[in-house]
Amino acid sequence: MLVSELVLDSKKSRVRIRTFAEGLLARLAHDLELVCSDLSGRASVNERADGAQTGSATIDVPIAKIAVLGILHGEHVDEQGMSASDRSDCLDKMRKDVFHAGPGAAVHVTVVVEAGAARVRIEPPNGRAVERTVRPEITESGGGLRAKGSIDLSLAAIGSSTVKGPMNAFRVKDKVEILFDVTFYPA
Repeated sequence: MLVSELVLDSKKSRVRIRTFAEGLLARLAHDLELVCSDLSGRASVNERADGAQTGSATIDVPIAKIAVLGILHGEHVDEQGMSASDRSDCLDKMRKDVFHAGPGAAVHVTVVVEAGAARVRIEPPNGRAVERTVRPEITESGGGLRAKGSIDLSLAAIGSSTVKGPMNAFRVKDKVEILFDVTFYPA
């Protein structure tokens, strides 16, 4: 078996989180897109004697490096639509209500790929992990690998409290969408 060790390229990798508002006054709230920066990780690709490839990866997402990119309008993101104080309030709620952790904590992601399917385990700082299976688009480029795709995730499943606005006028839907485009190069 031939094994290749790879390291995540944080400058070429991007993970985005899309949240959606619901409730009586949801029209006053915003669907948001958050972006995760300073990702770190490693991967290995195993080529078996029969030519089949399997792989695994780990990625750490520092909570302090999650930022509100802007207001989501369909597939368009308005990066100028929120004030700095609103962005700060959103991030404080995320740390407190979703992750129950301070800014020094991280979300740990483990991925195992076999036969084109990726088993993704997302473990927030509280240790309450969730597993999903997805079929990412995996391409080879310049001796490295690029994986693109999306995952739907229940906030309640990772131990999140309900994220809501003043007087419960709106809340963040339990289901969020995570879009990933990550690149790994030889170590």
